[in-house]
Amino acid sequence: MLGGAPVFRLNVRMKSEPNISEVHTFWNTEACGTHFVEHAKNEKDFFERFREYRYRTEWHIPLLVPFAETKGKKVLEIGIGNGAEGVMFSSNGADYTGVDLTEAALEATRRHFAVMGLAGTFQKENAEQLSFPEGSFDLVFSHGVLHHTPNTQAAINEVHRVLKPDGRAIIMLYHRRSFNYCIRIMAYMRLRVLLKILSRMGRWNSDRKKASAAAFQGVRGNRNRQIWDIHYRNFLMHGWGYLRAKKFVHHCADGPECPIAYAFSRAEALRLFSGFRDLRTAVAHFPLTRYWKRIPFGVEKFLARKIGWYLFIFARK
Repeated sequence: MLGGAPVFRLNVRMKSEPNISEVHTFWNTEACGTHFVEHAKNEKDFFERFREYRYRTEWHIPLLVPFAETKGKKVLEIGIGNGAEGVMFSSNGADYTGVDLTEAALEATRRHFAVMGLAGTFQKENAEQLSFPEGSFDLVFSHGVLHHTPNTQAAINEVHRVLKPDGRAIIMLYHRRSFNYCIRIMAYMRLRVLLKILSRMGRWNSDRKKASAAAFQGVRGNRNRQIWDIHYRNFLMHGWGYLRAKKFVHHCADGPECPIAYAFSRAEALRLFSGFRDLRTAVAHFPLTRYWKRIPFGVEKFLARKIGWYLFIFARK
């Protein structure tokens, strides 16, 4: 007893640090972004709807990525999702290679290219240990992928290695100095998980016995109400350390079962690219009009540049 009040303790069996196998398991449930297209008449219609949705809500991509300048260039994309950017590169004449850790993304992108009648090379790779020879590509592009690998620095070093001299890298990482990180994740989501935890006070240890046998749900994103139950289950497995910023962020960007999702400040990102030259950054993605269509688009553009969730790094070898 402490000051007459009961002390509630949680007996936790700590889990080991996440590894590349867990990353594969989470992201192999479906190609990234598939859940945003709920209805399609056929495969061609699905990919058309997917591209329309992607470039309507992530309108920054065509503005920041020089697809038209890649004709005849050897382009490597690390993390390919449903192949939208791959299609953009290939349709602009690039010699495109797409790699991914997951079979789901590779198969989806192969089908996307087939529907579009485009050529490309697709293979399974670990971003931290690429199989390509040194100096293989003119451009390496990766959008929202390298913050999901255990050792982001190792992946960035591989980007540098496989680039040709004077080759360019365009990499997007999650931005720690963003509204999404500071307000939505670290304040709103953390408070809501805390309230869920406190609502079960006194039952933590009995709940943990059930949670230890719970199956992987494969929930993507944060729209499903089920996420709060999964966050609570994660707390039961990890203890109070689950709510620490460095731990909690991994489970909030892409779903509570996502094992790794680092976020970086500009300074931290630039240190990752210290072996490159001509470094510059841009901030993007604050999708206000996705949820509130009456808000002027100019407001979204302004906020995206200031406190957006995506941090682009442009670099040259």
